[in-house]
Amino acid sequence: MTELRHVQGRKLPLHTHQSAYFGLLLDGGYTEQFTHRVTEYKPFNLGFHPPGLTHHDEIAPCGSLMLCIELRESFWEKTRGYLSSPEFTPALCGEEAVWLCVDLYRRFSAGTIDGLQVEEACAQMVENCAQVNVTLERPEPKWIEKVVELLRATFSGPVTLEGIAKELNLHPIHLSRVFRKRFGCTLGDYVNRLRVRHVCGEMARGWPALDQLALAAGFADQSHMGRVFRSYVGQSPARFREFLHNARHRTV
Repeated sequence: MTELRHVQGRKLPLHTHQSAYFGLLLDGGYTEQFTHRVTEYKPFNLGFHPPGLTHHDEIAPCGSLMLCIELRESFWEKTRGYLSSPEFTPALCGEEAVWLCVDLYRRFSAGTIDGLQVEEACAQMVENCAQVNVTLERPEPKWIEKVVELLRATFSGPVTLEGIAKELNLHPIHLSRVFRKRFGCTLGDYVNRLRVRHVCGEMARGWPALDQLALAAGFADQSHMGRVFRSYVGQSPARFREFLHNARHRTV
């Protein structure tokens, strides 16, 4: 596990990573390109990279702070045989893997992590990516992408199942059932994850007032944000804000 800080933008030449690894962007901006695909990271996006990946990457002008977790060959070989998907492509991971990685980062920074915790969390993260890939390979209705776009654009406001269904001319029950099967969570859970990730991103950039941040993210109030935030991140928004502030200044 390594904290990697770039204080300014730069383009890195084409290179190959022999080991599989996860990259969690904590602050700043980062873009990578492999073959004809470009992936742009925002704070608290987690990317998985299979062994032997060759790519270009670019650090945003504002710099970046990233946690990199390299999966050594011995771990990868033992783990791969138990996965539900035999092939992997570089991709942003599902939300569950993001919060597993955030928890690892908190323990790593506090010096309280041990090898067993790392192995278990990484195994869950890899399996989460495998399940995401399997899901993406299955035929799915084209309107699913439109639902996700709507949720990402409107999560900070009042979001209703009826409103989303009406926007896409779908029956609410059908929409809810297909969405839950596709993402493994309800629309409400997905919206809360978007809100928590937005809050984390704002905290990574500064020291926002929590009451104002809660309202801007779409929560009813600060208490509501605190309950939801703790369920995903494992600690209160105030403590996590302090943790990110210390991490940012420690690595500069």
